[in-house]
Amino acid sequence: MDRAGMTHVADSGETVLAYAVLEAGRPFRLPAIRGPLDADLETREVTGLRVVYSRLPPRPAAPDHGQLRAFYEVIERLHARYDILPLRWGQYFSDPQALTCALAADADPYLKRLARLVGATEMGIRFLSDRQAIPEDTSQPPPESRGRAFLEQRRARYGLDAAVQARRQRVEETCRSSFAGLFRELKGETAQTQGADSQTTTLVSFLIPRPLVERFRQAYADLRPPADVRMLLTGPWPPFNFAVPEQL
Repeated sequence: MDRAGMTHVADSGETVLAYAVLEAGRPFRLPAIRGPLDADLETREVTGLRVVYSRLPPRPAAPDHGQLRAFYEVIERLHARYDILPLRWGQYFSDPQALTCALAADADPYLKRLARLVGATEMGIRFLSDRQAIPEDTSQPPPESRGRAFLEQRRARYGLDAAVQARRQRVEETCRSSFAGLFRELKGETAQTQGADSQTTTLVSFLIPRPLVERFRQAYADLRPPADVRMLLTGPWPPFNFAVPEQL
């Protein structure tokens, strides 16, 4: 949560886990749901912000699937009723005071980001395409040609990376035109998997006004990807991809 991206856990009798940040001063009621390890939900206000958290045993172990599910269900329940800045798993603090101190230190960036998230939710589209992987060269070329072989493989790799980035840019441009007027912000990222079933996935995330969700879905239904590309629509869900304050 803080600028260093660090948690604040000390040797005490508890650990505080934060879920989300909201703007204080607005009507608010904790949802009737429990957090990981059946923990109660609590809330505090500081510097115009409200934070929702739970107290857990000290130094919790790595979460299992059930704990992660409980954590994100709390965030989804909050997002269903309020404008929130969702936090990912792992925002630990030694006590509620340490949590509020960390929040107060970055209050202005959080307030600015919350202002941009008012009335918004997140939708995403995954564009999946198969690609030809560059096989690992396990042969042993003569010493005098090893340098040339290495450079050729690097050129092929850079050429592939450039092609992937160019495709991502084309996908983003298509999304900007196809969904014009239906989103506030857009972010694209690309991931690649290696192996026999190598695949390139471009994820485009949209921050959209909540009332436009159905119109966004209709525009998605009209979208026609290239023949070698499959699409998957996700959301709406809490705007995780737009939650990090720009100053941090």
